[in-house]
Order: sequence, then structure tokens, then C-alpha cells
Amino acid sequence: MRAFLVLFFVGTAYGQNCPPVDAEAQKNREQQCRAAGGEWSRFGVHDHLCGIYSCSERTRDAGKPCRNRADCEHLCVTDLPPKIGAEAAGRCSAVKTSFGCITHVDGGRIVGRVCVD
Repeated sequence: MRAFLVLFFVGTAYGQNCPPVDAEAQKNREQQCRAAGGEWSRFGVHDHLCGIYSCSERTRDAGKPCRNRADCEHLCVTDLPPKIGAEAAGRCSAVKTSFGCITHVDGGRIVGRVCVD
């Protein structure tokens, strides 16, 4: 069973047409990202399977209360259950990425939940 799992996951990564990763260049990009205060991570399924990291810039208004996307540098989000149309006080997102599952707030109401891989 263990051999099957290893072959499954290795085969899955190769099935993704992963580009070659230049470890030295990636290390340099990571240092630049962290020095600028960014979040260095694997964003999305493809990046996770292929071991590709990238930098997501941090927002200056992270955590600030919001009612509209225009109130924020990036997105106005909430952790409340995604009941469309429900009143909600949001907070400005901490990083400039759209990966993951995010519940959006606009006009003081939940307007949708989007999951991006």
C-alpha cells in the first residue's frame, strides 16, 4: 500500500508538467520576498505538487475593519459562514492572493465565497 501511495503522489506531480526549479534562484527570490515583508509559500495545487514557491505581498491595511472592497488595498473578507446577502462586517485581507477559500464582503453584506486552487 505504501508503495502505491508513493507512486501515486510522484506520478501526480509528474502529471502536472512541473517546470524545473532552480533552487538557487528560488532561494534568492525567497530572501527578497521576506526582506520586503512578503509571505513566501506555495499557492495553489499546482505549486504544492511541483514544489514551486512564490511571494505574496502583504497589505498595509491587514485586519482593518471594512464594509466594501474599496475600503481595502486588496479584498474585504470575513470568516463568517458564507450566507449570501447576510449582513457582515469584514476585515481587509493580509496578503495579496486569491488562493484558498475566501468569503467576500461588499456593501456590508456577504456577496460570495470563492475557492481558487
